[in-house]
Amino acid sequence: MRAFRSFAVDPRGRLDNTRLALRGAILLVTVSYFLSTSVAAPGVIVSAVEYSPGVLPAQQQSGGQPKVDETTTTLIERVGEPAQGDIETFKKAGMQDVTPHILTAEERMAVEAALASLPALNKHVLEQHLHKLAFVDGIPGEGTGLTSPSAKTGLSDITLRASVINEPLTTFLTNKERRVYKQDGSGLTISVTGMGTNALSYVLLHESTHVVDVSCGITTNPRSSFVQGIWTGHSTLAPSFAAITPKTYFRGADHLPIVKASDVYDALAQTPFVSLYATASRQEDLAELVAWHEIYTQDGGDLIISLKDAGGKTVEEWHPLSFPKVRERFADVEKLLGSQLHCGNPT
Repeated sequence: MRAFRSFAVDPRGRLDNTRLALRGAILLVTVSYFLSTSVAAPGVIVSAVEYSPGVLPAQQQSGGQPKVDETTTTLIERVGEPAQGDIETFKKAGMQDVTPHILTAEERMAVEAALASLPALNKHVLEQHLHKLAFVDGIPGEGTGLTSPSAKTGLSDITLRASVINEPLTTFLTNKERRVYKQDGSGLTISVTGMGTNALSYVLLHESTHVVDVSCGITTNPRSSFVQGIWTGHSTLAPSFAAITPKTYFRGADHLPIVKASDVYDALAQTPFVSLYATASRQEDLAELVAWHEIYTQDGGDLIISLKDAGGKTVEEWHPLSFPKVRERFADVEKLLGSQLHCGNPT
């Protein structure tokens, strides 16, 4: 059984101090190619078979390190060079210097630990549907990688920026978030603090959830609890949320003056989205929600967005993991990850 931490928060999920009034790069972009799936009964899983609950729950070694089980061993053996098609995808996006990265022994251990820490559902869907996990050099610091179909029908390749292996989560998140804004002379800056894990583990949580989504047809099912009442299309919000969700770079808008950041996060706090990036599409929404649920409940982590003045003083903060509508959705994540089901073999 998974347990939630309990706490008391401001209804808007933030702490108030003083109130102040790529396209050339891949920003955690997932090239999603959804497989044909039948429409399921209400719920979140489309095609599923049972697995043994005695094998899957995460087990910890002494010291809190995730235990490397048989599934993790299978997955680490799939680390290899990226497909040439994936290299070409990066180059078409303007990243001409992308080259394959060969992991050092230390990097391979870090990847193995990150894979071991994934939820049981994610690991077993990857076992069935992951063709290759690869790393590349030459992606700009704001970019991350892509998840794409391999040449084998029904299987996915995950290709990631190699430098993310040693990158602090706060650095990763801050660089991504700052793409939303442009400087306006106010001296304000945005920082995003991620606690509980590292950038690699977060990225693998996010990207592996995309594979779960594609393989199980979660967000393509309009009756899924992750979609119904929130999304009406790939990136089209239900009217009630379209009216209040901030329009940012992640939703195709221009870069915003940073002086508008306070209004942006006040608006985000009224939505069911755990991050601005989650508003990009229903697929990114699910991946962000699952990743942050796990970081919060399993790693004791947190997510804090800070608006700072020219002197570096924090003038306002938001805590997305305590936004009321985000917390309400944690039950759906619990149901998904605790279902003791995984999607069937690819066809």
